[in-house]
Amino acid sequence: MVFEPIAPQFEKKAMAQVLAAVATRQNFSPTDPKALQMFGRDEFRPVIDALTIGLQVLLTFIGTLTLGIGGVGVMNIMLVSVDERIREIGLRRALGARKRHIKLQFLAETLLIMLIGGAIGVLLSYLIAWSVGTLPMMGPLFEDDSGQGDIHLRISMMTVILSTAVLLVVGVISGLVPAMRASKLDPVEALRYE
Repeated sequence: MVFEPIAPQFEKKAMAQVLAAVATRQNFSPTDPKALQMFGRDEFRPVIDALTIGLQVLLTFIGTLTLGIGGVGVMNIMLVSVDERIREIGLRRALGARKRHIKLQFLAETLLIMLIGGAIGVLLSYLIAWSVGTLPMMGPLFEDDSGQGDIHLRISMMTVILSTAVLLVVGVISGLVPAMRASKLDPVEALRYE
């Protein structure tokens, strides 16, 4: 049997009333826990919580993996950039640029690439959340038009701040190797490089 209380706060009371009515009709004690098994919201809450935690762990793993792969891609791009600009680096060094200036230049370029990519990602996520809107989940199944069981895509500011911080850390780590390589170039050898 499927039944619904007139309001969610009356669920326990409605379950007790249904149990009493069925017990009277079928001649068993309403206090017998093995006579009739009932499932309400409280029984499904641990399952829903476990699914939610599992999804959060999975999505965190996917996000971390994606950021790691993106960081390696940016590092490769910056290493190619160092190789293509060896003469420029040698000229800057010959004109008086210190190693830290070269490091800061390549770190700044890496962070700029990462921040532009992050800004595009945040804008895309807001656009997707806006275009998808609300997804009906369990409402149509139980003929519930209240919208309480629907999925609402929202992006929290904490998520944006946290992902930006992680993006900056990945940017610094992925830009460090190319920056160190560029700063260690010998100016004389770099100017002779073809």
